[in-house]
Amino acid sequence: MENNDAWQEIGGSGPGQLVLAVDFTATGRPDARFADLIGLAGTGHPVWETMPQAIATDVGPGGAAYLDHWFEAVRATGRPVGAVLGFCAGAVYAAALADRLTQWQESAPRLILFDPELANALGLYWQFHKSVQLFEGILGPEPVARADAAGHRALQAAEADGTPDGLRALGTELVRLFREVSGPAFDELELDAESRAEFTESFTAFVAYVVAAGDFPSAEPWKKAVAFSSASPLSGLNKLRSTDPNSAAEAVARELRFDCDHMDLLRDKRAAQALAGLLSSQDLSRQIRM
Repeated sequence: MENNDAWQEIGGSGPGQLVLAVDFTATGRPDARFADLIGLAGTGHPVWETMPQAIATDVGPGGAAYLDHWFEAVRATGRPVGAVLGFCAGAVYAAALADRLTQWQESAPRLILFDPELANALGLYWQFHKSVQLFEGILGPEPVARADAAGHRALQAAEADGTPDGLRALGTELVRLFREVSGPAFDELELDAESRAEFTESFTAFVAYVVAAGDFPSAEPWKKAVAFSSASPLSGLNKLRSTDPNSAAEAVARELRFDCDHMDLLRDKRAAQALAGLLSSQDLSRQIRM
């Protein structure tokens, strides 16, 4: 593929239509990745996956900056895009990117989403909670509990605010708290400066990615999408279904459901087979039941 700092090739080859996948991947992530799914699907399409900021020192740019970075790198190649995939919060970026590509290439790429979710304060706090818990064995429970309590108060403020600015304020506070806890832990472990920066900036980069996704607060563009749903009750469309079954049914053009956990959706063999079928088929309105 053409060298750039926005995309990495994860499967396929040749000059055909591109398939773009939007996700935040990080070392040690337990969730399956698009590379796993594409490997199982065996598609001949060249598949590129986003490379978000590898590191970040603050909550970073807004959603438009991410979108511009990814779009301009594709446009520079002059290659048409046949499909855009998005996982979890990457679904909002994927939908916005598909719209931008439609304006450029005058045809709409297929939009295929996997457990799509809007950026939300609770999900961001929960990732912080899991991250700081890792330091309890080093620092003891009290410093971690204080940071977690402060993070929860910031969560409540963000939920009361309910705007992208509230989510950004939450992200900024969670980064501050993470550094407040991680610094003494790194002292105990006698980590060098490079390792410290890698840990803290990787966490910050994830927070920045989710906060920026909050700049796309509407699921309206998903109505053109095919959604792949796991069986996890608090993930993707299942979260909507638990409170409003009608809204989940109307959120996308078509939904394919799979009996697997959220973290395994991108390594599920049946999901891979269904994706291969969509990428090779011109008829996306056909009903498929899994």
